Amino acid sequence: MTETSSHDIIAAVPVSFAEDGALDLAGTREILAYVAGSGVQGALVLGTTGEFPALSIEERNAVAALAVEVLPGIRVIVHVGAASRYEVSRLIAGARAAGAREIAVLTPFYLPTPPEEVYAFFRDVGAEAGGLDVFVYLFEARTGVAVDEELLVRLAGLPNVVGVKVSGESLDTIAGYRARLPEGFLIYTGSDADYAGAAAAGADGIVSGVASAFAKPFVAMRAALERADAGAVARLQGDVDEVVDAIRGEPTRMLAVHRLAGRPVGRSRMPIPEPDQEALRRLARDLPLHH
Repeated sequence: MTETSSHDIIAAVPVSFAEDGALDLAGTREILAYVAGSGVQGALVLGTTGEFPALSIEERNAVAALAVEVLPGIRVIVHVGAASRYEVSRLIAGARAAGAREIAVLTPFYLPTPPEEVYAFFRDVGAEAGGLDVFVYLFEARTGVAVDEELLVRLAGLPNVVGVKVSGESLDTIAGYRARLPEGFLIYTGSDADYAGAAAAGADGIVSGVASAFAKPFVAMRAALERADAGAVARLQGDVDEVVDAIRGEPTRMLAVHRLAGRPVGRSRMPIPEPDQEALRRLARDLPLHH
């Protein structure tokens, strides 16, 4: 199992696309190179921030291979979730071929999936993922699939399942999970604004799209948390709040930050609004302070 701390920063990485929508691996490499040198502990690729629903299996496997290549010094968690086990199987094979050691798997989505089917899905994924650490990826607001504490405890007992990535839930929910899950089972929250309080709730760190564009406040906060400097934590919370509010969880804004920093990065593929001029001015103002 990968070595972790209670304050891990896992950057959720956006993907670059050309003006015509084609996958831009050169631009994606630029983003990954920034993440590699930013001071974070790892990267989640091809998650929600990475626009995975808009990529083909071949494109996702190409991005996974690129991430492992560009990020040899930090953890790479490859999201291989899809609506069918057939697709997940092909994506697991791609992640393994790329040299990944960790994968995340979103619950089945779009059609309703009863708890027993969710369990069977992850039972089969865990069996297939031998040699890979598996993170269950929960995002009920996007999938429509709820996983309560009872089901998550069952999933935590499956072979190769080592942790959970929780998006769209409060720290109270994280604390509830922590109280029921076995010692050593990893919990990551997608609520990057709550980074300072995540460990107290039982999380082992955050998965943050904002940190893929503005890593500096999170890296500084991690240092303050590790030395238990309450004054610095309180001061740095303002910086974290500033960049979280500026990015608003939107890949288009993350990509805009990289363009403002001079990287030849393309656009989003999905129909997400581009930042307006006021938003661009704010991102440009934040760049020298927080990037």
